[in-house]
Amino acid sequence: MDWSDPVFWEIVLGGMLRLATPLFIAALGEMITEKAGAINLGIDGVMTAGAFAALVFAYFAGWGAGLAGACLVGAIYGLLLAVSVIRFNADQIVIGIAISLIGAGLTSYVFQLWQPSGQTAIFVPLVPMITIPGLVDIPFIGSILFRQNALTYAMILVLIVAIYLLNRTRLGLILTAVGEDRAAAEMRGVNVDRVRYIAITLGGAFMGLAGAAITLAVLGSYNDGLTNGRGYIALAIVIVGRWTPLGALIGALIFAFFDSLGLRAQGGLAGLPTEAFSALPYVMTIVVLMLANRPIIRRA
Repeated sequence: MDWSDPVFWEIVLGGMLRLATPLFIAALGEMITEKAGAINLGIDGVMTAGAFAALVFAYFAGWGAGLAGACLVGAIYGLLLAVSVIRFNADQIVIGIAISLIGAGLTSYVFQLWQPSGQTAIFVPLVPMITIPGLVDIPFIGSILFRQNALTYAMILVLIVAIYLLNRTRLGLILTAVGEDRAAAEMRGVNVDRVRYIAITLGGAFMGLAGAAITLAVLGSYNDGLTNGRGYIALAIVIVGRWTPLGALIGALIFAFFDSLGLRAQGGLAGLPTEAFSALPYVMTIVVLMLANRPIIRRA
């Protein structure tokens, strides 16, 4: 491994964008949920269920159906949280943990039924790669920015739409009001429960889509543990990003950079075990999270 080799950094930075996509989408789903005054600690389980649903739907009907199926399954889990919290006043922390366990455990069980151990792994079509003619030939940045999969480019579009809707529209103001001051929102004639149902369900759909971004944009297959704790990283990203879409994207890129660097550098640096590189993105996320919550940085 040559740290001064431009090709090395092209691969690392290109991988960073691909790995940031599911993190940003999951973080956006959690952000919408929290802006409605709830919290979903089941992100990792919902991502796992969405990843498997994407594989099943894509296997029978292509990658487009895989994305839709992942959103549907994620929305079901989001609705489960909404009903439990809003209708039955259940503890959202307990329900979130239960969703995480159910999402991972039930998915693993169904996966073993569908593809018993020892069988050849099932691969599905990936979302298409998009190459922008002319721009892709720009030295260094061309292959990084202008040869990515469709979901990575969609991430940028989602970012723009989210910023506009949350900050420039009445819908965004209503969502913020519901989360910050429920009584005031009700006095304004807002149906608070309806807004919360929609927001939490939509947040779950984004979390399911984030799982599909791993299956259909990175791996092309499913295996147990493929989220590798990224749901909890997405939760941390929301905090680091100060509950803003742009902040969430920056947080996702930070984690994804160290993740991509760790994957590329494994086995390439004498004296350090490969486990050190595997742990690198998680260690850096903890460091960034601690720094982001220091009072001096918060005041700045």
